[in-house]
Amino acid sequence: MKELRNEFLIKDFVVNRNIVKSISNIDITLDEFLMVLYFINVSYDLDVESIKEYLGFDEEKAVSVFSSLMNKKYIEMDVSNVGGKVIEQICLDPLFDRLVLNKKTEDTSSDIFSMFESELGRTLSSFEYEMINTWISNGVSDEMIRDALKEAILNNVRSFKYIDKIIYDWSRNGVKKRIKEEKLQETLFDYDWTSDDE
Repeated sequence: MKELRNEFLIKDFVVNRNIVKSISNIDITLDEFLMVLYFINVSYDLDVESIKEYLGFDEEKAVSVFSSLMNKKYIEMDVSNVGGKVIEQICLDPLFDRLVLNKKTEDTSSDIFSMFESELGRTLSSFEYEMINTWISNGVSDEMIRDALKEAILNNVRSFKYIDKIIYDWSRNGVKKRIKEEKLQETLFDYDWTSDDE
């Protein structure tokens, strides 16, 4: 029995810890994850017989899981011509890109969420979380989101619709125009109106 248990301790598949940390943030099944591990550790070729041997899938399941990964755009086929021979290999770059984007969004957005909660003095609603995520996924910079929140608070308005309108206006009109206006406003406030130089 101990010898059989020891077979489960053999480390023949390696998983990067960044994949382990990030994989739960995307829509992937256990079977799909196992096939990704197969591609990482065994071969980038689509060899159904080898997949059956390593993963214990039957042919129908192997094809189904592969198709699912393709449909979700986690993998793609990389076709190359080597010495007149066409070679097809699995490319995992789309999956890795998705994991990187999720990790980035998670890292930066958690700060933004906590900043919103701190500034507003309350827990955010699910709608508000979704709105912040939409800004981030649409490419709005963290700095612009923070500045829009500050602008809303300076105007004593704590509405997400107001903040969304600020972000929309700044994005449409360009940040350069906003920066010019801020510099002009700073100049006006820094001007010594009490001076009798004239």
